[in-house]
Amino acid sequence: MMADVATQVKIPHEIEEVTAGWLTDALSTDIPGLIVDDATITGRIPGASTKARVKLRTNSNEAPSSVIVKAGFEPHSPNMRGMHDNEMHAYRDLVPLLDVNTPKCFFAGRDAAGHSLVILEDLDERGVHFLSPLKPIGFELAMGFLDALAKIHARSWRATRDDIFDWVPDTSRQQNGHYIAILEDPARFDHFVQSPRCAAMPQSLVDANRMLRVFEAMRQFHKTQPFVVNHGDMHLGNLYTDADGTPGLLDWQPRYAPWSLDVSYFIIAGLDLLNRPKWEGALIQHYLTRLAAYGVDAPSFEEAWESYRKSIPWGLKIWMLNGTEFQTESRNTAAAVRFAAAAVEHDMFNLLGV
Repeated sequence: MMADVATQVKIPHEIEEVTAGWLTDALSTDIPGLIVDDATITGRIPGASTKARVKLRTNSNEAPSSVIVKAGFEPHSPNMRGMHDNEMHAYRDLVPLLDVNTPKCFFAGRDAAGHSLVILEDLDERGVHFLSPLKPIGFELAMGFLDALAKIHARSWRATRDDIFDWVPDTSRQQNGHYIAILEDPARFDHFVQSPRCAAMPQSLVDANRMLRVFEAMRQFHKTQPFVVNHGDMHLGNLYTDADGTPGLLDWQPRYAPWSLDVSYFIIAGLDLLNRPKWEGALIQHYLTRLAAYGVDAPSFEEAWESYRKSIPWGLKIWMLNGTEFQTESRNTAAAVRFAAAAVEHDMFNLLGV
């Protein structure tokens, strides 16, 4: 395991502190001798983190001309530091160990106060296509992403807690407390009940007490399943394809969890309502085949199918209760309704005995 130490490079707490001088200090840790002569912030995307596009003029032709600085520069950022820290660790410690298509990371660090930041490749510079929860993907592309997940999961298949980095959150102990807190607070839950996404869902699902019980039943079932280090946030807004169609993964939120959290979250959130029932069985089989190709003694299809179906509450809870400061209501509604349909079709409550 890698010890968690504060970086020697100061971490900006405000976006205005992302200057040419600071970027020289940060980027020269990866590119020795680099001097950033000029840095201009040309775009800013708010969300769980702030993504700032910064155009650079430097003394090196090997340095990027544009980067993405990603950190917590939003009003809600103090409440998201755990996520920011997790992503920083992912790019610093985990991603270099994986053979996966993801942005190059030029700097990843945190300070003693708990502020974390990464400087990433600007993917616009190589013409990638960013996916969106508003545009479900096709079968072949879904197969490509599941191959990437199988490769990631195979590296830590059936890992014990002692086998992995100590910074990786453990879902057997920490079960998305933010969303559970909303389900336990009638006033906060009612805010979401009034939203378009819940109005578009079967009302049998919009039941906080029953959702708490089904989530606990899922958690108990998961204790019997193979745990891996997951990507952790495999929705379409965190995925892209290169110009040649190669799948790529963004916005890592690794967690120590059953493999089926990544797989069910990705398939259900990413496929059209009519296509998912036709394709999901074949996609699960493809994932298992790729696991075996990467050296894993994979579960049987029947075992995997059960775990996939019993993991539906994970994504349903997230998209039912996701704040609009993180995703637009249209995106939240699109994904929530897909999970609601899967929950009904797979008889989620009865399946988990609730």
